[in-house]
Amino acid sequence: MLAISPAQFQLFLWRYLPTAIWMGLRLEMLDDQICTIGLRYRWRNRNPFGSVYFAAQAAASELATGLPAFLEIRRIRDQQISMLVMDIQMNFLRQARGKVYFRFDQIHLVRNAILRAKGTDDAQFCELTVVGLDAQTGDQVSTCRITWRFRRRKSQVTY
Repeated sequence: MLAISPAQFQLFLWRYLPTAIWMGLRLEMLDDQICTIGLRYRWRNRNPFGSVYFAAQAAASELATGLPAFLEIRRIRDQQISMLVMDIQMNFLRQARGKVYFRFDQIHLVRNAILRAKGTDDAQFCELTVVGLDAQTGDQVSTCRITWRFRRRKSQVTY
């Protein structure tokens, strides 16, 4: 089971993604099927048009997919698995004002790709979708498609 306390999440951000703290990303929900990241419109993440800056939305989307992958690699105790974003595509459907939830519900695809990577030397690619939803109205504000690559690290030969 994927689990992380609020304190552990803050430590994770400080260590790996300090910019996410500045932007105001919050972990709203994480279980074996869904990861939801919250982002509230504020001065730190605004654009000149009165909505959340696209890069903050991309960061929230990446975190919604990357956190479950990171925790899954930790869960199986295989530090030889590397993960890397290979591609990211976003569609912005309306202005993101107020609070937005970035919902990712394909954790099973991440888990399967990591397990395949563990058993082979070939890179495993996983295309995932995150939906940004206005917290008040439930309207979709953005969609993000992220392609992750998981693979075993090459063994280092030392002489």
